Amino acid sequence: MIRLFITVPLAAAQSVPLSEAHTHYLLHVMRQRPGNQILVFNGQDGEWLCDIVELSKKKGLLQVKQQTQKQTALPPLTLCPALIKKENMDFVFQKATELGVTCIRPVLTQRTVISRLNSERARLQTQEAAEQCERLSVPELFEPTPLRRLLCDLPADTVLVCLSERGKTTAPVPTNRPVAFLVGPEGGFTPEELDEIAQRPQTVFCHLGDTILRAETASVAILSCYRFRVF
Repeated sequence: MIRLFITVPLAAAQSVPLSEAHTHYLLHVMRQRPGNQILVFNGQDGEWLCDIVELSKKKGLLQVKQQTQKQTALPPLTLCPALIKKENMDFVFQKATELGVTCIRPVLTQRTVISRLNSERARLQTQEAAEQCERLSVPELFEPTPLRRLLCDLPADTVLVCLSERGKTTAPVPTNRPVAFLVGPEGGFTPEELDEIAQRPQTVFCHLGDTILRAETASVAILSCYRFRVF
């Protein structure tokens, strides 16, 4: 069944107006008609079954019927990926959402080639991934942050796990604490950046094997390993 992420409160018997984009999607892409049913969620009130009451070029309206899933919270998990090329970044946003990340904080490093992020495109990637994988929430998405600022902004109780292309894993990755995975750009972190990262308390370096992984592959690999241990 079709699932949509919306940004309005949800409750039984409530009428929910659809955005122009959602109206277009249901009418012209999914070929839906009044009387059909879809699922909606907003990240706060769980998932709800809705009737399509009205659907035209100018207006879309839903009627909330009943709750199908209560809201549940995922364990706090942050991904801090260095910005990479657009298509690869899309892949990271999609897979991070599927793998249970609750927060995405893109990072600017000395070797980052891309310096800007299309935030609206990124939000659409995470929303669509959440709709498709049956999540009840969408990851919180931050604007790109310089590495030094990120190291200061992360909560003190968060364990920062820096993926290291070379070297050894310095400690086990905890599963009972808030964790943030830091993934470098195509060229990796500079020695100076690695020194700064190492100086932050609650930091672990994690080695993923002898082969050098692409940045987007490294994000998926570490999140998959973590998900296997936690879920």
